Parts: sequence; structure tokens; C-alpha cells
Amino acid sequence: MFQTYPNYSTYRTLFLTAPAMQGEDVYALQTALNELNFDAGAVDGVLGRQTYAAIRKAQQEFKISVDGKAGGATQKALAMGIAERVASQVKVPVEAFRGQMALESGYRLGIYSPARVDGTYDAGVAQRNTRFTPPKEGFDCQASILALGKNTREHFDLFVGLEGKRRWALAQGAWNAPAFACFLAREEGATKVTAGMTARPWPEARQTFENYVLQVSVYLTV
Repeated sequence: MFQTYPNYSTYRTLFLTAPAMQGEDVYALQTALNELNFDAGAVDGVLGRQTYAAIRKAQQEFKISVDGKAGGATQKALAMGIAERVASQVKVPVEAFRGQMALESGYRLGIYSPARVDGTYDAGVAQRNTRFTPPKEGFDCQASILALGKNTREHFDLFVGLEGKRRWALAQGAWNAPAFACFLAREEGATKVTAGMTARPWPEARQTFENYVLQVSVYLTV
């Protein structure tokens, strides 16, 4: 793991097989299960009996059909379980995490993007690019959701002068394009944003960014 580009199906359901399923997606699942105290055992990217038992415990806790198969519903419950903890810790609305992960990964813990020309790719539930974040950390659910929350909070604090939902929405947008988010926030009156933090988006990029912001902020109620 973590040495080459992943080659498993990005939306595969994870369950006990012989030989055992292996991969970054299993690793990501194990990090999430352990973070929520379901005891998947060693985080080694191999889906053995202890990880299988942990999946069943999680499904029972989340009132999901207890079949030991970690598909979309189970992975979403785990991702949001971590997000609820992180939201309280970093003081970000849990709905912000819901919007980000729904768009970035569909809550799939071990998803990855197509490889870029430089060989990098976006890894895990928060889609952290491997140029800036090692794959092992990108596929760590707790680390990635915490990084997402901290980034959102930092930009929300920076965007003083904007109101309510728009302030949170641009802070969410900063995960994808921080310089564009800062440009729009400054244009709209954010008092802590300096010119050096910004990049003016060309019209098409601005529309793309605004569409992204609209999608990630759809769940916000603030």
C-alpha cells in the first residue's frame, strides 16, 4: 500500500473473503472503525475477522442491516460519526462536513481520483492530493476529516465581515480553491483577507467555483 497508484474499484463493498480483501480502502475503513471505538484491530489494510466483527458492531450501533458488508451506507455512517466529533472539536457545523464529503467522495472512505499528469491523485474521504499530503494520511479518515474541519474553520475566521451562510460557504470552498475563496471574500467585504492571499478567477473558473460552493453548502442551515 501507499507505494503505487491504487488499483481496486473505488466503490467496492468491503467484506470478509478468502483470500482477504486488501488495499487503501480497507486501511481507511479500519482507521474509521478504530476512531469510533469499534476495534478493527491492527490498521494494516487487510480485512480479516476482527475488522469484519468491527463492521458488524458498527452496523448494529448505527442501526444498519448487520451483514458485515461495508458498503455505501456503512461508510457514510462512519464518516459522519467522525465528522460529528470533529465538528464539536473545531466548531464547524456538521452540515458543512456533510456537504463537503457528499461532493468530494460520496462518503466513500477509500475512494481515489484519476491520476494527474504528475502522478499525484486525490485520496480518501476528503480527497487530499498526494502532492501535498502523503497517501497514508489522505486515507486516514480521522486525520483527513480533521484537516477538512480545521481548514474550514480557519477560513471562516478569516472571512470576518461576511454574513452567515455565505461566510461558511466560502470557507467550505477554500478546501478546493483557497485563493479564489479569499478573492471573493475580500471582494465582498472580508476585513482580514489581504491581496496576497487572493487570486482573481477568470470568468469560467469563477462560475465553476461558485457552482462548487453552492453544492458543498447545500446542507447548511446557519
